[in-house]
Amino acid sequence: MIYQSIRNSIAGWYFTEEEIQQAVSGKRMLNPSIDLTNACNLNCPYCYIEEKNSERKVRKPNELTLVETLRIIDDLKNCGAKTINIVGAGEPTIDPHFEEIINYIHSKGLTTVLFTNGIRFVYYQKLLRLLYDRNVSIVLKYNFTDAKNQDLVAGRNGYTLKRNSVLRTILDYGFNSHMPTRFGLDIIVFSGNAEEVLKIHQWCRKENIFPIAGEYIPTGRTENGEFHGHKSLETFGKKEKFALSKLLQPIGVNERRKLYNRIKDYDKKIGIEHNDCAAYYGGGICTQILGLYIDIEGNIWPCVARKKMKNNLMQEGLLGNFRNGVKPSIIWNENCLLDKVGVVYNGGCPFKKLITSL
Repeated sequence: MIYQSIRNSIAGWYFTEEEIQQAVSGKRMLNPSIDLTNACNLNCPYCYIEEKNSERKVRKPNELTLVETLRIIDDLKNCGAKTINIVGAGEPTIDPHFEEIINYIHSKGLTTVLFTNGIRFVYYQKLLRLLYDRNVSIVLKYNFTDAKNQDLVAGRNGYTLKRNSVLRTILDYGFNSHMPTRFGLDIIVFSGNAEEVLKIHQWCRKENIFPIAGEYIPTGRTENGEFHGHKSLETFGKKEKFALSKLLQPIGVNERRKLYNRIKDYDKKIGIEHNDCAAYYGGGICTQILGLYIDIEGNIWPCVARKKMKNNLMQEGLLGNFRNGVKPSIIWNENCLLDKVGVVYNGGCPFKKLITSL
């Protein structure tokens, strides 16, 4: 049985047991993900969407058009989706059609879960009002409290000050005043911040913010759960490059176990139980595998990890391309997708490094 607490989720990811079973059996696509533009105003060396040999993130010449994106949303809606996750491919809020897409998703009765670095909100706070009114849940990038290290891993000086300002504004708007909350922090765990994660987690719990602390997604610059974004560090000096590469190494098995248990013990004291197989250090389940992922070029994948399992080995999981007439709904309806990609759904992530059951 999958255990999900309303206090340990975010609006858009909290589903009933019946809805989850419908998705697992292939009867509906519950929680799909899409990309907007690949352009980004940061250059995170651990970006799982970016190719590991690229120096920086720029707009791609063959990105989906607005019309194509809206057609994809229609197809996902018709397949039973309740939520649309906007996970990338770069910074979604700088997509020229961002507001139109948000309005369209809302008009279809769907919830948007938006992953963002928040920079655009510094210059355009009215956008936060739109997102609040459209019932959008926001997930903000947050790896360090310390500005020096956060700026380094974001690839932009001054980012932390902007992020902190935006964080306060999001709280002022009341995104965290709902249950489940409509505000989360995206916390990628690696060697440089592992000691800080528990403190960030505790603060999130006190503020009713969903802490999405997890391991590297095993694709792009973090292929196989390891750091491969060295090409993106070319603009740094030799000393900074070495220090940054060291910060971004994944933590080991024993460190993962200790961190998870410390967080689990804290949560138990405040009445939050963890699912037996958790996708995140906070004990939350992965619901993104309960829907397909359509990237900015129209490629269709089982989830954002872009993988499938065969004979207990991970393989590339490309399922087709929307521009070739392949509809996500057809892929989902004609196959029990979880069987197709070789996984059994237990709430954990079948592709990332384990943080439970170690």
